[in-house]
Amino acid sequence: MRVVLDGRIILPRMSGAGRYVVELARRLPPLDPALRLDVVLLPVLQRTGVPRLLEDAGARVVYCAARVLTVRQWAAIPRLLRRIRPDLYHYPHFDLPAVPVPSVVTIYDLNPALLPGYFTRQPTLRRWVAHRLVRSTLRRCRIALVISETVRELLERHFSEGRGKARTIRLGVDPTHWSAASDSGAEAEPLGDERRWRSRPYVLYVGVERPHKNLIRLVRAFARFHGSGQWSQASAPYLWLAGVGAGSRQLRGELQRLGCAESVRLTDALTEPLLIRAYRGARVVAYVSTSEGFGLPILEALAAGVPLVAGNASSLPEVAGDAATYVVPADEADIARGLALTWWDEALRRSLVDRGKRRVGEFSWEATARHTLQAYVDALR
Repeated sequence: MRVVLDGRIILPRMSGAGRYVVELARRLPPLDPALRLDVVLLPVLQRTGVPRLLEDAGARVVYCAARVLTVRQWAAIPRLLRRIRPDLYHYPHFDLPAVPVPSVVTIYDLNPALLPGYFTRQPTLRRWVAHRLVRSTLRRCRIALVISETVRELLERHFSEGRGKARTIRLGVDPTHWSAASDSGAEAEPLGDERRWRSRPYVLYVGVERPHKNLIRLVRAFARFHGSGQWSQASAPYLWLAGVGAGSRQLRGELQRLGCAESVRLTDALTEPLLIRAYRGARVVAYVSTSEGFGLPILEALAAGVPLVAGNASSLPEVAGDAATYVVPADEADIARGLALTWWDEALRRSLVDRGKRRVGEFSWEATARHTLQAYVDALR
């Protein structure tokens, strides 16, 4: 069986979706000696270690400059597939091009099609386009993989085309990669603002800035928490938003209004060594989204042994299980309560860390790959 796995969603700074494709591509070839796996990457990744990592695992790497969610890919991908002539094409996004071979897709979440606030520019038009793309993709694919039961239920409720095609395959985590047993963080180069924040304890958020990530409420809750304590200069906590860049005008304005801009650290997405170090150094990880397809930073935080504060909505309880302090995402006071409780209560912190270690044992990339391989076989029957 020859499969083309489209990895153009992988970028030099790894996202959750990119990590999913990398881990699949690393683990699929050893599962079946008869599987020939071609992974499509963007040319920009030639300067990274990703191609070598995948080739060492047994995959063949090919390049395509057309990005996902572009008109250009609708010509480039069919042309590439006609040249490779695979049995199956796996596209991990909701805008499947018109391809000449059977296809499997992965849908991480339905936020672009269902959330009114997801797009900031031309929201009505762009949500309508996303909705149409999801419908078209579900009609044409043979199997639609989703990464949580939350997404499957939404898909089957809102898209009749997906009923009978949706299959839940959860994401995984490698505990040794994120835990203190790993030495990957040793190579981390400090960020330019390191001196300013060094030695101060922090609450960590990992991810992009989108309305459903609930960052405005998170910073308001942090301001409440920060204002409720009597801190020395060395012990005063800060909130690290890793992955938001300089922040939107709305976010920066809110920080100024709250008077806490000096206690919130905004950075770009972190390199892998820096991300490992950031998790390990955090006193609390906060993830209070209102809508998620999965929430991979939750598993990463649990694997790193960090107490977690999570929203009690969407897929987050499905992922975190009993290993989080849950808060109501729409209630800033409740988020602040959860931060304070998880910051100060040492017995709770120890319990959360222990439960987190047990919880991550229920997720593995090997299981993700094994179930995905079975989906490939089923799609070709």
